[in-house]
Amino acid sequence: MSRNRLDKARENLEKYWGYTSFRKGQEDAIRSVLEGRPTLVLFPTGGGKSLCYQLPATVLEGLTVVISPLVALMQDQVEQLHKLGIQATFVNSTIPAFEVEQRLINARNGMYKLLYVAPERLESNLWKNMAGELPIDLVAVDEAHCISQWGHDFRPSYRNIRDQIDQSVPDTRWIALTATATPEVRDDIIQNLQFEKPAVVASGFQRPNLRWWVKNTDRKKTDLMRAVKRGVRQGSGIVYAGTRKECEKIAGQLSTRGVDAKAYHAGLTGDERQGIQTAWVEGHFPVVVATNAFGMGIDKPDCRFVIHYDLPYTLEAYYQEAGRAGRDGEEAYPLLLFRESDYHVAKSRLLRSYPNLETLEKLYDVICDELHLAVGSEQPEIETVSVSSLIRRSKFSKQQVMAGLRVLERLQILEIVRMSEPQIGIQFLADRQIIRELIDRSKPRKGEILDQIFRQFAAGAFEKYYMLELPYLLEKLNLSGRQLQKSLQVFAEHDQILSYRWVDEEPMLRLTEPRRPKLPAGKEEVEGYRNILLQKLEQMKGYALTPNCREIYLRVYFGETGVKPCGRCDRCEEANKPLVRDEDHISDEEIQTIRELLRSPSSPKELSDRLGWSREKTKGILRRLTLEERVRISPDDPDRFEWRN
Repeated sequence: MSRNRLDKARENLEKYWGYTSFRKGQEDAIRSVLEGRPTLVLFPTGGGKSLCYQLPATVLEGLTVVISPLVALMQDQVEQLHKLGIQATFVNSTIPAFEVEQRLINARNGMYKLLYVAPERLESNLWKNMAGELPIDLVAVDEAHCISQWGHDFRPSYRNIRDQIDQSVPDTRWIALTATATPEVRDDIIQNLQFEKPAVVASGFQRPNLRWWVKNTDRKKTDLMRAVKRGVRQGSGIVYAGTRKECEKIAGQLSTRGVDAKAYHAGLTGDERQGIQTAWVEGHFPVVVATNAFGMGIDKPDCRFVIHYDLPYTLEAYYQEAGRAGRDGEEAYPLLLFRESDYHVAKSRLLRSYPNLETLEKLYDVICDELHLAVGSEQPEIETVSVSSLIRRSKFSKQQVMAGLRVLERLQILEIVRMSEPQIGIQFLADRQIIRELIDRSKPRKGEILDQIFRQFAAGAFEKYYMLELPYLLEKLNLSGRQLQKSLQVFAEHDQILSYRWVDEEPMLRLTEPRRPKLPAGKEEVEGYRNILLQKLEQMKGYALTPNCREIYLRVYFGETGVKPCGRCDRCEEANKPLVRDEDHISDEEIQTIRELLRSPSSPKELSDRLGWSREKTKGILRRLTLEERVRISPDDPDRFEWRN
């Protein structure tokens, strides 16, 4: 690489972003990309990953294609780039086919520097037909942990990215980026993307300004209210809850106690979610209570606290969400509220989400029967399959069917091309005049909603059911799904002017090979990914219960070595208190005994049992020996200790 390109990158850093210097690791990553080396970037949340491909995009002559898994993240980043004066666009399922084609034509003609694409889009005929004409100089795989079954958000379509790109653009630069990669995930990313001698740029997972904290409690609501009230004295924050209902409930409780809080979840309209997000970022209210849909791509540097009311399923997800606190470098608090039952609830949900071999075998046969496939027959083309029909044939619940479809997709037994949008069907039972009279005499809001429904459906809904896609209808009516359903219930049951059908999304799928007599997968394959997630849940529980430095636990999990206690988390604060009571002092002989026992990694419980000490005494001694750097956390198991050689 000529030095001019890196010099140009430094110029553009100041020109577009207003910075005069790079953050740790950014220059190394950008130099590697400009030199044409395959590059894997491992930065923590808020570490500036996006710049590692956005800045090279402004230097390279051609187009940078960014593979991104989330529609909201694409839109946010494109908007931010436009504000900086950098031309960018995205193609995904939210825009019609003719608009996708026009944007690809524009990209071919050099109108954009960056093009954001969902991984599933690479499999479309339109992409395959046009990709070879695009002047692609760089492919950036964002959220690259989605490639790996060991990642916390595995997506099968991510595993096909390299093959799909190579079919049209066999020679281009590559960069993959993630904030949450364990050593297994890193190896899987490198292997799947076929990176030869890659540059791996890691800035470490240390966040010196974060004070990692866990509250073990059976009074979660009380402790949540107390923690939020303390937190808002310092600034704004996020509370993560597991369900929409919980978000609404907590936001309401906070508001009645004098803390202005808003709920954020997928049940709200797009306008409502955008309004809440913008108002929170701009500081109009302090607390968002959200499901894990909130946060990706949102840049609010002065978020002072992130509280998890429910237990995340993986440390990757927790680290990413908690890491949205303190991006400005000032002190901030990630807090996990934990009780033992949280773990059992999460484990039960995981087991329900991943069917066993017997269930999956039956679902496979039911799908093949629904598609009218005999043994040995191939599915000629993609078809939409009725979920309700699968439920009826299999006698499984909807949750079991949808979970089974996802597992079959992971096993690459079938390919889900896309999920057709949910639809609403309406048939009017009263004539036009009666409906107009009801609109006129109803209260303003009710009349407005009925008027809008009448305008959308009147053309075809008097003789039979007339169907419209739910997202389109919600946008036109500016309602959430719950609000629309309540309104339709009133019009159907109270006013009796219409009947309606609510049709859930349906999968468009294709079997990847001819039907076999038995499911083409064994027990180990079927249950393998589920077992990975159960293992990750155990590690999440281990973080909540570890008696040792929480930052050590996190950083060892992500593959760092030689990590020392942070001195800031709740466990380190405990350790800074008198470590051992007078009656708990130990002799040199006992130290020697501990040394012998820790030649093999041992847990505090195992040591207590073998030494005949109380659990508290053992933990205190281990904390002291860890701070004295005579004992360390085992690099293979963060719940065990070993003697330093």
